[in-house]
Amino acid sequence: MKRDYEKNENNEINEKYRIFRFFRNISWPRLLAFASAIIGFALFIYVINRTGLTEIRTRVNSLGAGFLLILAVSSVRYISRSFAWMRCMAPADRKVGFWSLWRARLAGEAIGDLTFGPVVAEPMKLVALGDRVSLSSRISSLTVENIAYAVSCCLMIMAGTIALMATFSLNESLSSALFIAIGVMTVSTVLAILIISRRWRLVSGIAAKIATVLSGWVPKRLPGWLIDKVRHLRTLEDYIFDFYTKRPVDFLLVVLCQVAFHLAGTVEIFVAMKMIGSELTFATAFMLEALNRAINIIFIFVPALVGVDEAGTGLVTGALGFGVASGVTLAIIRKIRMFFWIGIGLLFLLGDRTKAVVTSEVAIKDRTDMQ
Repeated sequence: MKRDYEKNENNEINEKYRIFRFFRNISWPRLLAFASAIIGFALFIYVINRTGLTEIRTRVNSLGAGFLLILAVSSVRYISRSFAWMRCMAPADRKVGFWSLWRARLAGEAIGDLTFGPVVAEPMKLVALGDRVSLSSRISSLTVENIAYAVSCCLMIMAGTIALMATFSLNESLSSALFIAIGVMTVSTVLAILIISRRWRLVSGIAAKIATVLSGWVPKRLPGWLIDKVRHLRTLEDYIFDFYTKRPVDFLLVVLCQVAFHLAGTVEIFVAMKMIGSELTFATAFMLEALNRAINIIFIFVPALVGVDEAGTGLVTGALGFGVASGVTLAIIRKIRMFFWIGIGLLFLLGDRTKAVVTSEVAIKDRTDMQ
């Protein structure tokens, strides 16, 4: 009987250990992405049902061949940021070519849109680019371009929300949300400018402090590893600081690329809204694009922005007097456009993977023949 008791106790311990091991092995970013996708999909169904599927289908069908124009306009966004990425590279590394960067960007963003946003997209771009450029150059140039994009988004959101509040009479809750957005974007922009202009080494400085603290009570290997990473972070920070302070021509071209990106987004909204029967000015399209950037940033972890884009855009267009249906239809048009480019990116990724496998098989065959 005692043996049976011990056996049951061991089984209970093993069961608890299996549960612990299950939770330990969970990839929390994947779990969060999955949960976000479920919630977003439920919100998407709710918004579609409230708006009316028939009305949305009628408006989307009214695009016809005009959807090709929307695709053409949206391509400018990928082209402009790919060119900006190339200008952020050192001149010697630009031999990689524009089209390789464009393919890598599409492949990375395709995976990011379907999963956990930039947490997955940015490393995937580096992987998709391959060894055509050194890893340090890939990381440095992509970081510089992402900083430029982030600051441009902050400025875009600030300008759009200020114009929106000055032009339209908004309800109190929406006005409060816009005031908060302006405050956050202003602080973020000023902080980024100060860090770059004064060469504040925040990231490497924090990492160095952590290495110093850990050196007293952990194995020597870990602080040594951290110190090596601190050295790499300082090199990266120097590259960022030098780009913005010592390469004015490249900096200007990157700024123009970011302007082209946001301008293309504004044109896309203007054209799409006109095609579905909503009369608006180009200035109003600019305001809607600014709010769309804010939605993209706030809900960046939601795969393909399912549900939140439809709900957010519908709320804004309803408040501006264009009707909720116009906003929901606009978001669905953007979703169709997004999945078109996701498909292109996945094809590029598959092509690169197939090419890598073929190259590896040829190399193995050559080595076998030589033996």
